[in-house]
Amino acid sequence: MTIKSDYTAAELTAAAQRRLERWLLSPELQTHMQRAEDVQKKRTETGPYIAISREAGSRGTEIAYEVGRQLGWDVLDKELLDFMAERYKLPRDMLDVVDEARANWFHDVLGVFLDAQVVSQDRYVAHLERIVHLAALHGNVVFVGRAAQYMLPRHCGLAVRIMAPRQRRVDNLMSRRIIDRSKAEQLLDDLDAARVDFCRRHFHRNALDPLEYDLVINTARVPIEAAAEMIVAAFGRIVRSGAGASGTRAK
Repeated sequence: MTIKSDYTAAELTAAAQRRLERWLLSPELQTHMQRAEDVQKKRTETGPYIAISREAGSRGTEIAYEVGRQLGWDVLDKELLDFMAERYKLPRDMLDVVDEARANWFHDVLGVFLDAQVVSQDRYVAHLERIVHLAALHGNVVFVGRAAQYMLPRHCGLAVRIMAPRQRRVDNLMSRRIIDRSKAEQLLDDLDAARVDFCRRHFHRNALDPLEYDLVINTARVPIEAAAEMIVAAFGRIVRSGAGASGTRAK
């Protein structure tokens, strides 16, 4: 990924994590984390955000960081897992493995670490939703995946879906993960299925339905920087102009 800025992607990620820590590790927000009713009351105070849903291998994460660069916003992707690892005292690499995995991953993979009577999968998702809401209180955030578009008020943000033809996505995974084609194809199928199941099971939404989004972009046709420019422009027209509040979608 090429970031046309004085800052590298690593520096941008580090800056976002520092800001996330200021928000989420403060005593005030820790109190909110313990009180679901407080977060519920705050939902109408959500600031502007962009939620980027992506097919595996579609380069959606790269686009998210380019959007963040163009707007000067924070991008929250794996930083959310960093916070969860800190809060629940779980191995960070384990959360990487199970992130957005199949619906029963919590007990299959993490059951050895947690008392199922204390922390259930549903409670995990509830905590994730609170974390997303708390981050969104400050606004000016680009969320990558994790069904953020279903957790936050739609009139405050823009929901984007990043797609690409299967062959292009397989090639991207092979290059990024340094794996052969058969492994890349299996990984792609697993990731896609897991993400769709995550949205269906916990939010009763079909992540494959284009009508769930305000903007759908095919990266086989649209370069990374141009895709980011399209998202920034759509945000300005739909959300900042107030069209999002009336339910108007980009055509």
